[in-house]
Amino acid sequence: MHRTLEGKAILIARPRGQAEYLMNQIESRAGRAILCPAIDVIELPTKLIGSVSAYDAVIFVSPTSVQMGWKKVKGLIEGSRNTLIAAVGSATANKILGEGFKVLFPEGQGGARALIAVLRDQLNLSSSRVLVVNGDGGDGDLEDLLKLEGLEVDTFACYRRLDIRDASQPECLGAMRDGFDAWVATSRRSIGNMLAQFKGQRTKLKTTPLFVNHSAIANEALVKGVTNVFVCQDAGTAMIQSIEDWFMSFKFEE
Repeated sequence: MHRTLEGKAILIARPRGQAEYLMNQIESRAGRAILCPAIDVIELPTKLIGSVSAYDAVIFVSPTSVQMGWKKVKGLIEGSRNTLIAAVGSATANKILGEGFKVLFPEGQGGARALIAVLRDQLNLSSSRVLVVNGDGGDGDLEDLLKLEGLEVDTFACYRRLDIRDASQPECLGAMRDGFDAWVATSRRSIGNMLAQFKGQRTKLKTTPLFVNHSAIANEALVKGVTNVFVCQDAGTAMIQSIEDWFMSFKFEE
C-alpha cells in the first residue's frame, strides 16, 4: 500500500464499532486515524411481534438497522417468499446481500425518495403495507414519505442513537491539541454534535475539509457553516479514494 496519507490526521465522527474499515484504510496509507464519535448506538431489547408475511415489503434504513435488526426479523423473512426486502442505499443493501438474501435498493446515493421511486415499479403503493426497520429517534423522513404515497407503514425500532456533544472524550481532546487535516461524518446529526464538541475550535472544524457519504449530510454541514465539503458515493472505498485524491492533488502541485 502506498503511503499516500503520510503525515495526515483524519478525524472520524462515526460511532464506535462502525469506524474500523475507515481507520484501517487510513492507517494502511500511513495516515493517522482519530476516532471521535459524535453519536453512540445501542441495541434495543425489542422483539418483533407478528408475521412479516403480513407486509408487502420490509425496509432497512441503515447498515445499523441490518446489524441490530436482522436477527430479529430473519426467521420471519425466511418464512415468507412473497415479502420484498428493500434498503435505502447500497451500504445497507450490501449488509443484506452478505446475509444471502436478495434486496431491492436505489443506485447512486440512495435515500428515501430514490427508494420510493424504485418501489413504485415493484408494488402498488396505495394498497401496500410495509415494515420499516429503523432506529428510535430517527428523523422519520422515509416513513412520512411512504405515508404520503398511500402506504400503510409500521416501524420496528431495533436501536437508539445517543448524541455525544461534550468534549471530554480523550480522542476529541487529543485532536484539539494535536490538530487534524480532514474529518469524516456519515449522518446529519453528527455535524451539529461535532460542532458542539469543538465549541472552542469551531472555526478550525468548519474550515477543515469534510468528507460525507450523502448530499443531505453535505447540505446540513453547509447550513452550519462548514466551507469545504466533499460528497462521496459511499462511506467505504469511495470515501477513502476521495480523501486520498484530495491530499494527493497537493503533492502533484508541489
